[in-house]
Amino acid sequence: MRASILLVAALGGLLLAAQEAPVRTYRQWVGDQEVGGASQEAKAGNGAREVRNREWMSLSRLGQEIRQEVDQTARRAPDGSMTFTWRLQLSKEPFEGRAEWSPREPGTLSLHPLNGAALRTQVPEGALLWPEDLDARLMEAARLRRPVTAITYSFPVQQWSTLALAPAGPDPLPGFPDAVRFTGQETQGASATPVEVWISPSQGELRQRTELGGLAILMQRAELPAPRVRAGAAEGFFERTLQTLPPHPFQPWLKSLTLRAEGPAPDLPGDAQQVRLPGGRWRLSRAAEPSAAEAAQLPVAGRPPASEARYLAPSPLVPFRDPAFDGLLRRLALPPGLPRWELAKRVTAFVFDWITDKDFTVGFASALEVCRSPRGDCTEHGVLAVALLRRLGVPARGVTGWVGLEDTLGLHFWVEVKLGDRWVPVDPTFDQAPASALRIKLGDTDLSDLGSVGWEGAALAFSGIRWVPEREGSSPWGKGTRLEGDLVTASDGSRLRLPGGQWRLDQGILTLNRTWTVEATPRPGQAQLKGNRRLAGPRTLREGWWDPAARRLWMDLGQGRWLRLDGVSEVAAYQLLDQLMAPTRSS
Repeated sequence: MRASILLVAALGGLLLAAQEAPVRTYRQWVGDQEVGGASQEAKAGNGAREVRNREWMSLSRLGQEIRQEVDQTARRAPDGSMTFTWRLQLSKEPFEGRAEWSPREPGTLSLHPLNGAALRTQVPEGALLWPEDLDARLMEAARLRRPVTAITYSFPVQQWSTLALAPAGPDPLPGFPDAVRFTGQETQGASATPVEVWISPSQGELRQRTELGGLAILMQRAELPAPRVRAGAAEGFFERTLQTLPPHPFQPWLKSLTLRAEGPAPDLPGDAQQVRLPGGRWRLSRAAEPSAAEAAQLPVAGRPPASEARYLAPSPLVPFRDPAFDGLLRRLALPPGLPRWELAKRVTAFVFDWITDKDFTVGFASALEVCRSPRGDCTEHGVLAVALLRRLGVPARGVTGWVGLEDTLGLHFWVEVKLGDRWVPVDPTFDQAPASALRIKLGDTDLSDLGSVGWEGAALAFSGIRWVPEREGSSPWGKGTRLEGDLVTASDGSRLRLPGGQWRLDQGILTLNRTWTVEATPRPGQAQLKGNRRLAGPRTLREGWWDPAARRLWMDLGQGRWLRLDGVSEVAAYQLLDQLMAPTRSS
């Protein structure tokens, strides 16, 4: 789960102006925290002109710092032709590229992203490519007190954006008595954000204020006084996107559940896993296991069908044709002839194991970077899985949305693979194939560029909504677990039995023998198992991992089911490995 990795690129788009003054400096706040800023510099010589724009940000997420930086330079030659270079640093390896525009072909912009194929995009009529043209238009609108519309291009995310503003009247700022305040919105891709902009007819843009995920975003000239900070208002963007869920002992195993949206529910896409119900409710389900025909479907060989081509194509985010991926394929050691679904399961498990450093400080890395340096969180798991699946001929795409993990609902990124006529979700972050049911899909992406990922849209859709679990299957939430003597049965049919054991369920907390808390959990990663002892039951030889410091036992029950028991001594761990029975759902 993560925050908006495109906060710098998506929300700093207005501040591209530059005048004769050599340097302009801005400061930026998210919520009540100063997180970064921007600088702008213009140079001229030998008939050419250059404008450089930099933006930087450092965000805190779960106690770790994420640093991001955008560096973009526009150059205009004496003949009017323009070149653009950009560098977007979201992780260890930057996203880079260049672009060219010529007055001989005014309707076309040529793009050359690093690690990606060159492409040409059509320039909308009236679009402003040169940053100083945008500044001139804004200053003219402030001087004449009239509405203004401007179409500009964000090279790092490769998307056109439209800024539409209307004057709200004079609003002097300290040191800028001629400032005029405008209100309106900026639209980029499928995301539209409200904005307030203060513009001086003589000094250009002074202040920009908007909102993302219910959090105020402010960028203003460094000469202006800093905003007042509310006492105790230190909650960051990422923490604001998290919601608390009522505890449930078998949440990862649920086959279906119903959520009710309190607030302005977003217009979510529908499929077999996500069905709209009356009253702002949604039924979420774990994907059905593949049919015999789906399970036997082979990967694409040769020219793909038109409907699948974009989900098998390389891009700067998933450059799977790079020779570096050959090494990962050798590690996978796949026998020939495997069908799509078997490949999807193996890739999901492999990516979970490959990314040993579950690192929240990575903003967004390409699959090539993750191939070389196995670190990151959900997006790094997702892009690497998509790259490997496409390399193997399995149509795959990314999904943005929210997922339930233990008692938290938060932003997440996972993967879907094409089987027959449907898309089946898998989650390499948790090694789930199919993925768990408690996930709210906002949209999918072919990962053609950063702008297609849609993090800012996910954050906006999350704003003002409270998701309340109402049902699990046919039972009220929390009532699907049945206790019968020494047997406990989850609503999906999974059973746990300890001969002579005593189970208790109190407000979603399941305990065994009044001593151990028991909870279904995703597969633990290497970091969670660090310092654990690998144990085996004396009779059954069933294996588990026991943490002597936390007194925690992890048990693999098979069929993708994992169990975590807390408060367990070493002696009890051996006994549980031998005696705790977990019959399969089919037995």
